Amino acid sequence: MFHLGARLQDMDKSGVDVQALSVPPTHFGYRLEPSAAAAATRLHNDEMIAMARAHPDRFVVLGALPLQDTDRALEELARLVGIPEVAGVEIGTNVAGRNLDDPGLGPVWTALDAAGLAVVLHPDAIAGADRMQDHYLHNLVGNPTDSTLAAGSLMFGGVLGTNPALRIALLHGGGFLPYQIGRFEHGWRVPPEPRRQLEVNPRELLGRFWFDTLTHDPASLRFLLERVGPDRLCLGSDYPFDMADPDPVGSVRSALGEEPLPAVFEVTPRELLTRRPRREG
Repeated sequence: MFHLGARLQDMDKSGVDVQALSVPPTHFGYRLEPSAAAAATRLHNDEMIAMARAHPDRFVVLGALPLQDTDRALEELARLVGIPEVAGVEIGTNVAGRNLDDPGLGPVWTALDAAGLAVVLHPDAIAGADRMQDHYLHNLVGNPTDSTLAAGSLMFGGVLGTNPALRIALLHGGGFLPYQIGRFEHGWRVPPEPRRQLEVNPRELLGRFWFDTLTHDPASLRFLLERVGPDRLCLGSDYPFDMADPDPVGSVRSALGEEPLPAVFEVTPRELLTRRPRREG
């Protein structure tokens, strides 16, 4: 995590040409006092930007935002928009327990929509953590659960509808969303609560998300490819954490065969990580 030379060696060994750098979720700092969070976030972002400038052919940056304070988050986002090495942002699946459709985050979503930056969601401070302290379940179950909760909040809370240019990536194979989209659809049709802020079938919004390949299971990865298509699937590794795939390229190649690989390895990640500013009018 802290040794640039080792990172570059690992990238070469695993066949990864370019990484999108982001802070570890434990460093989101959403429970810090706002001014301290803003300072820490800027420090993290500047270090990643320096890495990308030193190795422009190997790194792009997913910046962090101090989301507990909307004004400070918007200020840092405006700064990042002016830095070409920044391809997007990485934010938590919740902000100190606030779901991502919280009204206080509305201006940030509007600004991200206009900027055309990728938004990568990483689980942190998961729901139900008090019941997941044993057996490493906070990671095994909690992380994909919180990703699914975040996706549902964005869909049913109207964030995707209000911000049509948002491009959001879900890690760890998208949590449970690809598998449970039928349950979302059925629930939207039956009780009234899911339709209060969502006028379209949630299945139609599945294509608004990008997904990484980190399922740890060939059959699951093949299902994910069939469900979302190669134009929404990107190589993921979880590097350098203990849940990482030590051979992400080899695992995807073995599971999917050769045909979808150009999209999954290059075309789709490049599309996600290329800015698409919204054009007015």
